[in-house]
Amino acid sequence: TLIGLLVVVMMMYADDGSQGANTQASPTTSARPVYIDLPPSSIYENVEPPSTEAVFTRRSLSDFVHIPPTHSRVQIHARHLTSPSGEAITMDWSAARVFIEFEGSDVVLAHLQPANLSAYSKNESFWCPHYMTLYKRLHAANQPANCPVWFDVWEAYVDGNHTATLFLNTTQTTHALGVGLDPSKKHFVTLFKRTGPKKGGTVFRGFALRKGASVTKMLPRYLPSRRIEILGASEENGECALGTPKDFYASTLESSVVSYGALLGGYFGADYRYSALGSAGLVLAAADKPDSAPYLDFYKRTVYSLPHHPWNFSDFEADVVLIANGITDWSNTKSPDKFMPIFADAFAKLLHFVRTKYPRAWIVLVPWKSIQIRGLTEGMLAYRSKVAPNDTKIVMQVLDQSKWPLSYRGCAHHPGPLGHLDYANQLVPVIAQLTGWQPVVSKAPSASSHAE
Repeated sequence: TLIGLLVVVMMMYADDGSQGANTQASPTTSARPVYIDLPPSSIYENVEPPSTEAVFTRRSLSDFVHIPPTHSRVQIHARHLTSPSGEAITMDWSAARVFIEFEGSDVVLAHLQPANLSAYSKNESFWCPHYMTLYKRLHAANQPANCPVWFDVWEAYVDGNHTATLFLNTTQTTHALGVGLDPSKKHFVTLFKRTGPKKGGTVFRGFALRKGASVTKMLPRYLPSRRIEILGASEENGECALGTPKDFYASTLESSVVSYGALLGGYFGADYRYSALGSAGLVLAAADKPDSAPYLDFYKRTVYSLPHHPWNFSDFEADVVLIANGITDWSNTKSPDKFMPIFADAFAKLLHFVRTKYPRAWIVLVPWKSIQIRGLTEGMLAYRSKVAPNDTKIVMQVLDQSKWPLSYRGCAHHPGPLGHLDYANQLVPVIAQLTGWQPVVSKAPSASSHAE
């Protein structure tokens, strides 16, 4: 039975390996089947963008045509809020993607600027008292001199090549994504938001191309009826993925480009959405982030920071839902046994809400920490006993990191690129068996890969 399967899974993976003490050269995880290879570092390492000054030295802004974000041939794959004029789109969830294909222009520009929605995007005084404690607990040798200032980071890819990393921490609002392009050919552009909520959000105001250029009709970016949603916290968003165990949280070290959800989406040719929120709990938030619970309230929003704009779940009906919540709750309770029924009830409510929105989806619980495994199991049992005893489309796959070497980790005990890759490879056979999906690529996807 499903209940029996969950009990077996719990017994198999009681060791959560959360400290990453194993420093062997070759992890035993290499014995697992490898379905996805790590993207080349050129896909996710920072790239200096082309200079906009050089672009406008040769031509003035009047030589460009504006492509609004609501243009019928601009594809946006993200929860987003559109302004009444249609000239601005606001996004703050991680892994938002914007696509455009065009011909007739040797330059492509994008209009992106900070939305300044969240208090966490500013140098707020309530952050500072907690940092010295966190530095010591995490043994972070590379400590910033001041409290971090958060901001969004986007990656740009032109024709599959990584052409720019855009840090939205300046007053610049127009960014060059590609220059020196052959105007006689079609060019395909991907914008990928690699940071999650709480970094302030982004306002996207469209693209700019040379006058005379045309926006061409794209093939579907993903296969139909292949949609994955990822619920969770900072790990799912790729926070700290580009750091080392000696680093501390920073926008510059966060990248959902290499996160396991994005890798799975590329491998299966599936569209994917991130609804993960760092430090958010179903019941309890991190001590220094009091406005991060309950998670379910934020999950219902189009934009994390704007409570009065509910998300229309019919706009993206997931076929597979990965749920990794619970780490924050269990890291902030002092009485686990007393807290267990409270957490189980909250998780049962989350499951019930997800099921009402996605009645046909497979729900895959993906914990990694032993107490989290127990909590999600108790929550699933509460859901089955109180709400839906016949819901058999919920399974658990423990993400085993017990034998990871330090090279698999980023900062603050979060997975690095190799850790996310290992997570993705653990989930490939599970998703394939549940859905019957076959891969559409033979190697790891880049942020610009798409299904033909």
